[in-house]
Amino acid sequence: MPHISDPPPPPPLPSNINKTTPVASPKDRPSVINISGDECAWAWEYPELQKGCYLSRVCQYIPPKQCQYYSVASILQVGPTCGLTAVSMLLNGNPTAAHILEDAIVQEYTINGEMFSAQYLYELTRRHLHGHGPGACQLHEGRLCCNKVTELLRAGGCLLVPYDADVNHAPCLKSGHRAHWALIVGYLVDAHDKFYVLARHGKTRNLAVWSLDELSESNANLREFGQPKGYPDLTFLQPPGGLGGSLGLKERAILINGLPQQILHVR
Repeated sequence: MPHISDPPPPPPLPSNINKTTPVASPKDRPSVINISGDECAWAWEYPELQKGCYLSRVCQYIPPKQCQYYSVASILQVGPTCGLTAVSMLLNGNPTAAHILEDAIVQEYTINGEMFSAQYLYELTRRHLHGHGPGACQLHEGRLCCNKVTELLRAGGCLLVPYDADVNHAPCLKSGHRAHWALIVGYLVDAHDKFYVLARHGKTRNLAVWSLDELSESNANLREFGQPKGYPDLTFLQPPGGLGGSLGLKERAILINGLPQQILHVR
């Protein structure tokens, strides 16, 4: 057999890399998933959507009745900045989450990037949405599984939603101890008329597919603060009344419409 030499070593990294820019670790990069020819084949033209539905076991073999979303580029959060990162994703990375963090600190909305007040994040979103076309936002109070929210999504709107994130980042019920923010970029209605949302957030590059009912239950269960395990020594700012108060996260979301980006009509 002919001798096959080992491939050459990779070239060294350029010396001018900005060391303050986070470099995604292997676990942060999108993993390669081998999807069989039949599973979620209806979405083959939209690989990130196909992968999201495959991982969530949604519409595996029967196409959805309706599906549309914004192809928003993922941005991984640095530190406890999930809400600020979600706003930056909404605005295509301009301004950056770091720039929004500077503004939030000046406004005394945060200490380390945490955002335990939907009112505070709404104010920041409104400030930075200015200059990005005709977009407008409003603070929603109440359950997410309602006609107001579903009609907004059908009309091409987006949402910034706080919820409790499970170990796989899906919605769960932890009373607010795992509070996290996500950007809802679209929706899907399956063959049984179950309504799902398509989401981006700062913990993964994958497009998430969640039941709106489960997200709504998680959002409504944000009652109290729990010190994040990853930041045991940091001090976090809570609004008056805590997570369950009128300035907190419970049953709160930010509705956005009038975005200039093109929406992908899948079904």
